[in-house]
Amino acid sequence: MQKSDPPAHNLPLNSADLHGGGDSRLSRTDPLPPTTTVARDECLLGDWYFNERHYTLAILTYKRALELDPECAAIHHRLGLAYYKEGEFDDAKDAFQKAISLHPLSAHYHYSLGQLLQDYYDLDGAWMEAVHEFTKAIELDPSYVEAWYDRGSLYDKRGELEKACHDFQQVVAQMPNYAARYNLAVLYIKRQMWAEAQEVLEEILSIEPNDSDAYYHLADVHLQRSGNLSLAIDCLKSALERDPDHLDARFALGLLYAKNRHNYHEYRQKAIDQFVQLVSINEMLKTFDQLDQVYFILGSLYDDVPADAELAISAYQTGLEHAPSARVRNNLGLLYLQKKQIQKAAEEFRQAIQLEPDYEAPYHNLAKLYFYEHDEELLKDLRGWLTFRPQDAAAIIFRLSLSLIDVARAEGHQSLFSRLHRVKNLVSVSGVQLRSALRQSEPASKLHSTLDRTLIQHEDSYNQLTEILDTLRTEAPVSELVDINRLIDNLLVKLRSVCTAKGIECQPDFAANLPFIKGDSIQLKEAIHNVLINAFEAMEDGGVLQVETEYQPQSSQVQISVTDTGGGIPDTLRHKIFQPGYTLKDGGSGFGLTIVQRTIRDHMGSIDLRSKEGGGTTFIIHLPVNPDAIPIKTNLQMRPIFYEARGDLAFEELV
Repeated sequence: MQKSDPPAHNLPLNSADLHGGGDSRLSRTDPLPPTTTVARDECLLGDWYFNERHYTLAILTYKRALELDPECAAIHHRLGLAYYKEGEFDDAKDAFQKAISLHPLSAHYHYSLGQLLQDYYDLDGAWMEAVHEFTKAIELDPSYVEAWYDRGSLYDKRGELEKACHDFQQVVAQMPNYAARYNLAVLYIKRQMWAEAQEVLEEILSIEPNDSDAYYHLADVHLQRSGNLSLAIDCLKSALERDPDHLDARFALGLLYAKNRHNYHEYRQKAIDQFVQLVSINEMLKTFDQLDQVYFILGSLYDDVPADAELAISAYQTGLEHAPSARVRNNLGLLYLQKKQIQKAAEEFRQAIQLEPDYEAPYHNLAKLYFYEHDEELLKDLRGWLTFRPQDAAAIIFRLSLSLIDVARAEGHQSLFSRLHRVKNLVSVSGVQLRSALRQSEPASKLHSTLDRTLIQHEDSYNQLTEILDTLRTEAPVSELVDINRLIDNLLVKLRSVCTAKGIECQPDFAANLPFIKGDSIQLKEAIHNVLINAFEAMEDGGVLQVETEYQPQSSQVQISVTDTGGGIPDTLRHKIFQPGYTLKDGGSGFGLTIVQRTIRDHMGSIDLRSKEGGGTTFIIHLPVNPDAIPIKTNLQMRPIFYEARGDLAFEELV
């Protein structure tokens, strides 16, 4: 079952929400009040000014009180609060520290200083001091629920989620109200403690059955805990029934529909409806800050149906007004190609390259335009890169050159496929004739023996031709969620006998909680199997095979590394490894790694190798996590081939 991208989980409720708002620090009983009646009266007047938010007058009045009673910790604390409210943070800190020096056993004073350090000083520089003050307040008064709360919030900001959870568990134990439960649920979600999060959210809904936020988060919990799409959708619908303006819930619901539209055809229109409503509501509220993503996803949804091409173009263009995107530019180019607007298409591919020089698809698409449509544009564009993008020109020209070589190679594949197919047909006909001659010859004759040997060789040649043609012809990938760790583990189990026979030690190292890949499990299995076999064959005398998986959150990719301890590949031959027909093995077809490369590209990924002669070889595969991309159609009988990423662009920043 497809999982959604998790919503942004923050702790939106602060410690003031424990008591329904307001500043509770002034109302708390201060120990050791002023010693004189006059100082006490001045302090009470200062409190009145403070409560009326006349903080400047409160500061002046507290100062007069201190002239009458300079060693009163309570007045120093009040003065610190007034400075705090007025924005005089250095003076506030001095006043709080003075109050603590006069009365170090006051949990209240330590808490106030902790809040000041937490709220108004650089977090990296002062957060430890803030934690120290909150901890001191808790040690002095374990029932000080606000100190537990704010220390937990600080741990959350620092990413120390286990400590944050512990503190909020204490808060809930002492004051099990909505604010405490809600933030504890959010922390459980952040820690992927789905069962605990579900229990707390359901407790909230038993008390507040109309709480739309609880339903919103519960949808994510159902997806992550059980992959139950139906329950998640029901929760988001419940959130919207209670609050139609809950734009985060509407966006999440639209995203779920969009991601699962290939499995449920009616979901496409439902997704469109949600996003259109979101845009309409936001015109009044002006509160949703991901409008670029809304329009990009709308564009990808319209892009599913050729008849909606104009709507897709309009949505993409509107999204680009809010934020740039190389993937959107690439897809706009593809849409313009459908409309035979070649110049516009080429310009979009150029814009995509300028926005993201490392993005591969527009290079291939532009190269195909050069090759098949407008090769005279190539020189002009190369000059343009040198003039307007001198800092990136070398890398751009290099990538374009590689793409042009790839296009020319694909054209060669097409020609090779056609010729081999004709040869195969001729071989098939001659085989029929040979079998007929064999049946007509005398069984004991020399001719019969010769024809029999010839027919065996003939059938072997025919089978080799069939194998080569099968590798050149690919079916369109069938998208599904693929567990890469499980796929590789199953392959290694099946290949265990090969490892044993060759004296190879297999060392798998799989990353925990590796995200699923969206792709064709059969094609990916064949590709990785080919890489593993390649590694086995490089270690004829035994060795060590390391297979590692890793998630790279910066690029939202899964990395697969296959390392052997074989003889390595010479520098002079390394660039030929992926070329069609090239092989270092006796009897090899030379198409295995070519097919691997094509399969990985079909899944919007990349494959590279690192090798040192005499020092082994590592193949490194990168696959994007759940790009929801329409597969690239690379069947050699389709020309030209354009690299598409309709779904990828919609979710590139949401993964």
